[in-house]
Amino acid sequence: MAIKAGDQQALDDLYSQYRGTYGGVRQDYFALVYLKKRFNAAVEDLRYRVAFGGNDYGLDGYYIDREAHNLYLYQFKWTENHGQFRNSFVRLADQGVDRIFGNPMQDASQNDLLIYLKKELSEARDQIHRVYFHFVFKGDVDACERSEGLANRREELEAKGHLISGYFGRKVELQVDFISDKPGKKGPPPSQIHEISFAKHIEITHNGIMLYLGFMPLHELHTIYVALHEQLFDRNIRGALSSDNTPNKRIREALERIVLKGEDDASVFPFRHNGVTLAAEKVLLIDGRMRLHVPRVLNGAQTVSSINQFLSQHAENPLLQQNRDKLEAIHVIAKVIEDNPASSFVTQVAISNNQQNPVPPWALRAMDRRQVDLADKFREDLGIFYSRQEGVFEQLTDDDKEQMGIEEDKDIRIRPLAQTFLAVQGDVHNMGHLPDIFESQQLYEKTFKSSYDNVDSRAIVLGYKVGLMARRTGEKLGEAVPEKYREAVPKARNLIWALLIQAVLNDNNYASYRELYGQSLTKDHALGDVLRKLATTRVWPLIRALLSSPQYKARAEQNRYEFLRTTDAFKKAMNIAIDKFEWQKKSF
Repeated sequence: MAIKAGDQQALDDLYSQYRGTYGGVRQDYFALVYLKKRFNAAVEDLRYRVAFGGNDYGLDGYYIDREAHNLYLYQFKWTENHGQFRNSFVRLADQGVDRIFGNPMQDASQNDLLIYLKKELSEARDQIHRVYFHFVFKGDVDACERSEGLANRREELEAKGHLISGYFGRKVELQVDFISDKPGKKGPPPSQIHEISFAKHIEITHNGIMLYLGFMPLHELHTIYVALHEQLFDRNIRGALSSDNTPNKRIREALERIVLKGEDDASVFPFRHNGVTLAAEKVLLIDGRMRLHVPRVLNGAQTVSSINQFLSQHAENPLLQQNRDKLEAIHVIAKVIEDNPASSFVTQVAISNNQQNPVPPWALRAMDRRQVDLADKFREDLGIFYSRQEGVFEQLTDDDKEQMGIEEDKDIRIRPLAQTFLAVQGDVHNMGHLPDIFESQQLYEKTFKSSYDNVDSRAIVLGYKVGLMARRTGEKLGEAVPEKYREAVPKARNLIWALLIQAVLNDNNYASYRELYGQSLTKDHALGDVLRKLATTRVWPLIRALLSSPQYKARAEQNRYEFLRTTDAFKKAMNIAIDKFEWQKKSF
């Protein structure tokens, strides 16, 4: 049921009429309006099915439709901003589902809604076949489906399906939907339940977690990829790499030899291939087939993407159809872990299974909530793709970009973005020690501040572009400074970046720069002119003052410029700038 304009008046009327009886705030009555209209129910019948007040564990309302055998669990937001659902997903996944369907410790202060829900649920347990989580708001449903932040949290909620089925003692369908008066065009999200042949397997357990080891058909794995696309790689620490990557070319060549040329037999493939590793929150084995709930590839993205490239490249080749039996005979060794794909254990498995290629520390943060929320921010605000995972942007087609709302042909990358944040903070030392940033939780949180979610995205992009152009700006500066100082300029690259950002932020034309140059990743020539002027008239006088200062003069005369890579040098330069140019230390 969509939300209509007249619902605002209905909400105001119900709030005015019942607030003295039920309490709560105006927002709470959105649930009452919606449920009353959706189920043609009386207010008196809904009073215990709506959360008036707090401590609701992420649940604003519920309704059991006994005739349809459905349980509806609701979160309501009278807003167009789908980002407000983020915390609701977290509360539901972390505590709410367990509070309803698990065996939690007692909470005497829990909302009365939860008490009545558990009582009614116990009475109707045998009648419920499906559980729906509905997130109701007034915004764009397509934007919800595109949101990486919501997808990340949604996956964690969907991974609670086994807990719900355990409560009912049988398979109960779980579905998560967004509902709005702007229903969108994309239709329902892809199913998270998929089946695949799984032959000759063995089972191993570790701390209650099951590992299945066996063989699965490569073409059936590709079918799951077609359904889920890049979502299948959500828990991999890197996406699919370039098709020109050597392992990818070798896989495609192996497929050609087997399927198109008949030079090799399909049975040789698993001998020469390392296999794939997947995680799924629930695994069921039925007559030689495996049913996977929320499957995610932890290792094997290159394999899956390579068969996709192979099939696309030879789609018109008659040999592909003629030799379909050879393609279907190709199997890969597969490890399947039955555990929540978002768990820390699965994350460690993903890291361990990708050790054949060096794993940089920043890759381990790809699925961090701060990263997926930044991806949403750049895409929704500016149509720019943020590459949290290595290689993902290069695998997007033009249709993929259009569906995601990506308008830029260049992407923001995690390493230079981290340096951008460090630059504006003036942390010049750690700009040159990025592994430390991603390996230390404290440094990571300090660098990727949660407050950056609320700043103007154009400001961040402008700072990012200053970094992209800092090397060229430094080269031009090095040509302009006295010869005796030219060796100092390359050593000061990060310092120049940090001071250039402060120069831009303190410039009287900053608002204009942000508007003109902060909306795309194009290296504008006009911005280059601005940066060269600021480097010459603002940044270089500060660095020259450092070089001649009592603290650094002796080292500068010996061409020992390592101090220019320190945070202390930035702080001293800023002190000079405060006196010389009346700057203030600013942030985005």
